[in-house]
Amino acid sequence: MFSIRNTLALGAFSVLAAAQTTPPKLDAACADVVIFMARGNDAPYADGRTSPIYETGCSKFAAQGKSCDHIDVQFDVTLGGPYCEQVAEGGRNGIAQITAFNAKCPCSHIVLNGYSEGAHVAGDILGGPGSCQYESAGLDSASPAGKAVAAALLWGDVMHTANQPWNVLDGADKQATPRSGESLALLSRYSSVLRSYCAAGDPVCAGGNVVAEHLNYFELYADEATSWIVSKVDGSAPLCAASTSAAVPTPTTTAAAEGTTAVEAPTTTVIATSVQPPTTFITATVIATPAPAPGCKAVY
Repeated sequence: MFSIRNTLALGAFSVLAAAQTTPPKLDAACADVVIFMARGNDAPYADGRTSPIYETGCSKFAAQGKSCDHIDVQFDVTLGGPYCEQVAEGGRNGIAQITAFNAKCPCSHIVLNGYSEGAHVAGDILGGPGSCQYESAGLDSASPAGKAVAAALLWGDVMHTANQPWNVLDGADKQATPRSGESLALLSRYSSVLRSYCAAGDPVCAGGNVVAEHLNYFELYADEATSWIVSKVDGSAPLCAASTSAAVPTPTTTAAAEGTTAVEAPTTTVIATSVQPPTTFITATVIATPAPAPGCKAVY
């Protein structure tokens, strides 16, 4: 396990600390493609490191004549804050945000992107809790919102698990703190649309000791990754009979006296795991090991 106990300055990335008050982008007009972004620890919304995913990706879709936008998954990433509470907030909010957007825009293809702590969150959105203890079964892949997910990318994932079919790069067979078996089974529902980028030297996803390999993913792979996103969307079946991303009008209601029949919602199996996350913590501007919250070790 890679652990740094002394605070180290990373001046080249200090720009990320300047915009912690940037508000999240929580909605978008119906578009052909909407990318949901889950940020890393202590990073602002729309941070300069991960933004190439939606900037480059939307540019490529625009070249095809397709509309594209992004939405931020809302959750706290305050340095030294209660990590598991942050992850649980992101997991729940992400499912709710994707479901609500799909209800409004059922013809829009959805892409999910998460970096570091945000990768942990993105994995939980799809597969339920990978370590932190809270109840969720993840986004049901058979639901309309789940079917709308055309691609999902995890970068430097805290919960990276070795030897999964969605792993790429030279850290594919490495791990620091893997997901629980229950969560992996649920995450595998999205195997055909999922990629997890992990470099062998990355201390967060692979237990390595090369900090730069946790920080440079988007400089190295944004172009290749966004081309993959485009290919997944292009290969997806249309979500609506007509090729449109229009919002669904609010349906009118009819009185119960007209003979409507109530249908019970299906039961959902949820999981609640208690595996502790790793102790490694890398921020946009520092690397530190903060004091863990009760019942949970802080990680990045």
